[in-house]
Amino acid sequence: MAGFYKGLQSAGAAVWWRLDGVGRPYNTIFTATWGLLAGGLVVAAPVVFLFIKDTTPIEADLRDTDETQVDVEPVAEGAGKGEKGV
Repeated sequence: MAGFYKGLQSAGAAVWWRLDGVGRPYNTIFTATWGLLAGGLVVAAPVVFLFIKDTTPIEADLRDTDETQVDVEPVAEGAGKGEKGV
């Protein structure tokens, strides 16, 4: 995902550099920048709202690892080995 973002960032920088080089007014470049930002937010909104989760179940988090739920459960301070804290 970061590579995709950096690619778009570089392409955008090249476009704005060229627009500035051919003498386009700064208001045009400013408006185009905000237009692309708004368009990018529209494209990113489904990803943000549909695929990014606020929490991950412990079972899904431990999938494909060697750890078990007992290995990662928090232990209260002062509890002995094998004892669960409150």
